[in-house]
Amino acid sequence: MKLLLTLFNNDKKNNSVLLFCVIYCCFLLLVRAKITNSIYLFFLVRNLILAAIPYLLIIYLKNYLVRQQNKIYTIILLSGWLLFLPNSFYIITDLIHITKSAETMRWLDLIIVSSFAIIGFIMGLLSLLKFENLIGRLLSPDKIQILIPLISFLCGIGIYLGRVQRYNSWDIISNPIKLTMGVLAIVTSSELLLFSFNFGLFIYIFHQICKYLFVNKHL
Repeated sequence: MKLLLTLFNNDKKNNSVLLFCVIYCCFLLLVRAKITNSIYLFFLVRNLILAAIPYLLIIYLKNYLVRQQNKIYTIILLSGWLLFLPNSFYIITDLIHITKSAETMRWLDLIIVSSFAIIGFIMGLLSLLKFENLIGRLLSPDKIQILIPLISFLCGIGIYLGRVQRYNSWDIISNPIKLTMGVLAIVTSSELLLFSFNFGLFIYIFHQICKYLFVNKHL
């Protein structure tokens, strides 16, 4: 808890807004549960937690590097950040569940799922911007211009593996052989490449928009 408070206070203004949005999302979900006596869509809470992990990791890494310079630990943290980053953008694909909503609940469900998707996506963009700001101290601008689109494309692959192939981030630990074989089986798939390119481009464009609007001043 102390660590979470420390991370929260690291950027209290932005994190307060994010926390308010999360509370709003959960409130909508509870209202729906009260109306329908159903916990359908509660999986959005889990997905939002997964979306928040890379954001928290990059804040922690930023604070850690100020105090220490353990390269191995830094690489582990960055690997964990990259592993979980697609979850932040994956949550936007939960909009597909709107098609399963009852007609009487469709508009409320659209608002609920969209709210969770937007806040998760924003966390992903902020995480990517903070990473760029952090890594900018170590790499040249030319290398960063290659790295950010590459990470965006990798996020597209991660989204494909999660939404289409139904893998998750934990499979790299719990079932690495199955995950590796599954990835190798589709690595040259035109569907994978097209899907990943489109989502990667989508992420990169919004990253550039946020970067232009905020110019990394508060990161």
